[in-house]
Amino acid sequence: MTLRFKDNITSDYANFLESSLHKNNYNGVIVDLRGNRGGDLSPMVLGLSPLLPDGTLFTYVDKSSHSKPVELQNGEINSGGSSTKVSDNKKIKKAPIAVLIDNNTGSSGELTALCFKGIPNVKFLGSDSAGYTSANQTVYLYDGSTLQITSAFVKDRTNNIYKDFPISPDIQTNNAKSSAIEWIKSQIK
Repeated sequence: MTLRFKDNITSDYANFLESSLHKNNYNGVIVDLRGNRGGDLSPMVLGLSPLLPDGTLFTYVDKSSHSKPVELQNGEINSGGSSTKVSDNKKIKKAPIAVLIDNNTGSSGELTALCFKGIPNVKFLGSDSAGYTSANQTVYLYDGSTLQITSAFVKDRTNNIYKDFPISPDIQTNNAKSSAIEWIKSQIK
């Protein structure tokens, strides 16, 4: 299959992923974030939004303990990334969800994974993530160079704070996909 995205690749990506999740009934879902080194958080999270409950996904916390929640509501996210909205915000409920991570899951790939932390029907499998769990601010210098400054860390919905610490899976495994399939099968009743 060849995918062609038009002008707004962010919106096209999010809507394609989101609508694909509504095409079938599922016994379980595997969200494979292995090798996802980051990028724009919004299209990843919005594309997966049928699997996520509306409300606070995670919270940015700065050095003064000020917090800014990242929230999902009615197919929109307030992440500070690109502005987009998915067309269909129906939720897929009760399917077990396996989130696969590895040491190449970094930055917004990790933040996407953290959106699933603390949801009862979710299990993390694989190996520790890269540990780039922070918010960064870009400063543009006079000579055209840019400087990335870490401005906040991340707190998940279970109140665990990640200060550039990796996300540890619930199940450490070198065969994340086959372990995920086994776990999903054990959850189907």
